[in-house]
Amino acid sequence: MEYYLIYASKSAHLMLNEELLLILEQSRKWNSDHGITGMLIYIEGLFVALAERQLSAELSGRFMQVLEGSKLEVERIFNFIQTDPRHNDLIILDKGELSARNFESWTMGFKSFTIDEYENTPGYFNLDDSFLQEQAGQDSNIPLYFLKSYYQRGKAQSTFLSK
Repeated sequence: MEYYLIYASKSAHLMLNEELLLILEQSRKWNSDHGITGMLIYIEGLFVALAERQLSAELSGRFMQVLEGSKLEVERIFNFIQTDPRHNDLIILDKGELSARNFESWTMGFKSFTIDEYENTPGYFNLDDSFLQEQAGQDSNIPLYFLKSYYQRGKAQSTFLSK
């Protein structure tokens, strides 16, 4: 049986393209060596944030990633990811067993969006604080369906940095 884990997090700061490419290179090297496949999405824009019981909008970046492989290897890399200072407020959206991988040909597919591009895509859902809090531990597969739709599109187009 294969295992998967989907998480979302806030970037510690707005990421530069060079920083995103470094994350991608590091991910692909590790994943290739440890039998991990998956996809990483970075979304930049104004997100609704809840701080001290007050709502505000803040310009920030969000990550969403799915990891697939053996449970041991997925949990191993996820433990490292949780300590990475490039992001915070990490929330597991879904995890479990798979009969077959969804991203079998990608050591790490990658796509970067602005919030406007993200909002105009099929399967869009609001990746704000309230969604993340509501989804933690739920049986909803919205993030997986969303990521899979981009995977299918990415296989057919060259708009993704796939490998």
